[in-house]
Amino acid sequence: MSTESPLPSQSDRLLAALGYPICVVAFLILLTDVKKDPYMRHHGSQALFWSIAWLGLHFAWLVVARLPFLFWTLKLYPLLWPAWLGLSLYYAVQTYDGKTFSIPIVSDWAQKYSRLL
Repeated sequence: MSTESPLPSQSDRLLAALGYPICVVAFLILLTDVKKDPYMRHHGSQALFWSIAWLGLHFAWLVVARLPFLFWTLKLYPLLWPAWLGLSLYYAVQTYDGKTFSIPIVSDWAQKYSRLL
């Protein structure tokens, strides 16, 4: 007998995977009854907090880069969005494969605050 839980349906895995690159999907997962499924709730909240973390990083970078001695960091700014997209697609593929993983810092926030949703 296998102790592994069965994979969620293909449509659930696709919906959860789309939450990483498209934060509106993650938000909709948490607003609907779909969040009753533990797999969907985990990935929906994690994907939403993933997007919130990147938006926070984006705005913090723009504020800090305005300081005269850190102005040179604006030249690195164009690398931020490809990094976000690449990681989001990686997490989406992992989710679609049915894997449960954790993202450093983000997973802890998602686990802590998803109970409030």
